[in-house]
Amino acid sequence: MNRLLFMLILFGIALAHPFNDGGLVQGDVKFEPNDQPKVGVSTVAWVQFISIAGQPVNPQDCFCTLLFYQGQVSATTKPDTSVRLALNPATGRMEGRVVFPKSGPYFLVLLGRPMPGKTVPPFIMNAIFFVN
Repeated sequence: MNRLLFMLILFGIALAHPFNDGGLVQGDVKFEPNDQPKVGVSTVAWVQFISIAGQPVNPQDCFCTLLFYQGQVSATTKPDTSVRLALNPATGRMEGRVVFPKSGPYFLVLLGRPMPGKTVPPFIMNAIFFVN
């Protein structure tokens, strides 16, 4: 029974990358193609939406950096890989390319701060997802 529950949880993690810190900050990060990143393959990562205290935030109003960790995370741990998001004029999205060095579960941290002249509060979001 425990193994079945574990597999269901991993399957859910593999399909979705939502952020939710209990209500204040929410959002979603997507990976292309098919939202299923693969080891050693350049993958486009982009922010679908961000909401702070229920108010939508335009990702283009933020300097956003995605940090990816395998294993333990702390303030002094260096991420396994990272990407700074930038506006892609062709898609209109804040996105970047990332290559994952190993398969398995990753802890994703999205750091955001306002662009000059914008009033977005700094924020941190996190999620767990799986790389094949």
